[in-house]
Amino acid sequence: MAAPAPDPTPQPVAMEEAVADAEMADQPTPSERRVDEGPTLDWGATVYLSNDDSMSLASAQRLLWAVDNGRSFSPAQVRPHELLNYFSFDTAPVAAHEMFSVLGGAEQTGDDTLSVALAVRGAVPPRKPLNLTVLIDRSGSMSAEGRMDYVKKGLRVMSDQLKPGDRVDVVLFDDRVCTPLENYVVGRDDSRLLADTIEGMRPRGSTNLSRGLKEAYGLATARTEGIRRNTRVMVITDAFLNTGDVNEDSVSQIGSAYEDQGIRLTGVGVGRDFNDKVLDMLTEKGKGAYVYLGSERVVERVFGPGFESLTRTIAHDVHFALDLPESLAMERFYGEEASTTKEDVQPIHYYAGTSQVFLQDLKMRKLKPSDPITLTISFREASTGEPGEQVWNTTVGALLEGDKRSLRKARALMAWSEMLLARSMNADPCGAELAAYSQRASLLGDDVEIAYVNGLVGKMCRVEIPIAPPPAPASTATLKVKVDSDIAISGVDVECGDWKASEALTGSDNVARFNAPVGSCTIKLQGVVEMRAPVEVPRSGKSIRCLVRGGRLSCS
Repeated sequence: MAAPAPDPTPQPVAMEEAVADAEMADQPTPSERRVDEGPTLDWGATVYLSNDDSMSLASAQRLLWAVDNGRSFSPAQVRPHELLNYFSFDTAPVAAHEMFSVLGGAEQTGDDTLSVALAVRGAVPPRKPLNLTVLIDRSGSMSAEGRMDYVKKGLRVMSDQLKPGDRVDVVLFDDRVCTPLENYVVGRDDSRLLADTIEGMRPRGSTNLSRGLKEAYGLATARTEGIRRNTRVMVITDAFLNTGDVNEDSVSQIGSAYEDQGIRLTGVGVGRDFNDKVLDMLTEKGKGAYVYLGSERVVERVFGPGFESLTRTIAHDVHFALDLPESLAMERFYGEEASTTKEDVQPIHYYAGTSQVFLQDLKMRKLKPSDPITLTISFREASTGEPGEQVWNTTVGALLEGDKRSLRKARALMAWSEMLLARSMNADPCGAELAAYSQRASLLGDDVEIAYVNGLVGKMCRVEIPIAPPPAPASTATLKVKVDSDIAISGVDVECGDWKASEALTGSDNVARFNAPVGSCTIKLQGVVEMRAPVEVPRSGKSIRCLVRGGRLSCS
């Protein structure tokens, strides 16, 4: 694997000064003098972008587990765009009556390269009643790795997120299909009906996913309510097809047949070895997202605070169009798809409160700070089906003066993905790739997610990072931890020397309470990654507010 060129320290101010000086002297700018004028660059083009057409987190979750546990992984499992989706970034608040917000930043990262990051966040509109058909794999393979236990725990946590009026069906499949719970309405029916259905599931038989999907979609289409509701099928499976229709292409087409009826699909892969290809194809065709259940913490996060994002679509058929000035051309886009032809880029559905970062390297020529850049987001509003459009206008100068943290974090994660790709191909990731990552990560010293990646990099390159434990205190006091976070947090841990305690959080309760030892302690929040912050617990007790924004944690 060829080693990349060393990563220069960003110098955006120097670029602006060079542009201004060149304009005054009527001379070529540095970028104009060095740019490749080859035919492959479309100057001033409109480029249609898609970060991830399934908006899925599963491959990133599995990859992180493999790296953390020293397991091997293939180049196909290293999907940089899904790593961008998995981690959190700074975003702007969504204005009232808007569907999205955009926060941008730019830096010059080469003689003729401008790197730009655009962080897009979706709104969280009022919740509509939910029609949820849960399709659960109970085949024999679900007995491995505690998969069925994960499913049961997840459904118990999910039960606490349901609201009065929500309707639930439960469909079980192996080589046969049964529906132990149909038309269950929260607040109307005895809650023991759902609880008993969950507890009664047992692995058996083989896997006929096609038959299960057809039954689930049949139930989902049978509803004829006069009011608009959020209708969704959630399939929970390890996706090992071994009976019935085992053709992955034809099975993945089942969900797409129901697109026009407004039925969306969410996929949940269970176990470290679930069939990633099937769920990726299935949720892409059905315009859904899929996640991965591989640990207790992930189960709590997915079905607890993350449940709303999985089941609430705010916009359908979303297209992102980036309009560039004649001074810029797309050199590299770090997402899944980019094209100057709209039809070549698959639209996505966008979920409530979720965010994506669009990272790109742009070639420069005759660049001016006043040159305009526009991001146009076109969509259909999920609840009405009406077309909508948001236009975000900015300039090169405004981007250079804007938020650079998301850009720097995204570039660090892309450098890390180069390390992972090198390792997946049995090359040494601890040379030039490590140097590039280290340089970029050094600009993000207070980011707890980057600190987590630093730990993984340390393991990969055999770098020891010792952590001294805090001293153990002698007495206890009441400690309340209130969490205010822009990402899902499933639980709070407190460690004071050898003393440890944990409290789970739900969507309605963001306060954890402890009788903690007095003295120096560490608060740990279980989110996308584990986040840590030191605190002092006085003898009189304390209330602590932990704020999480864009991957940064502060507790005060």
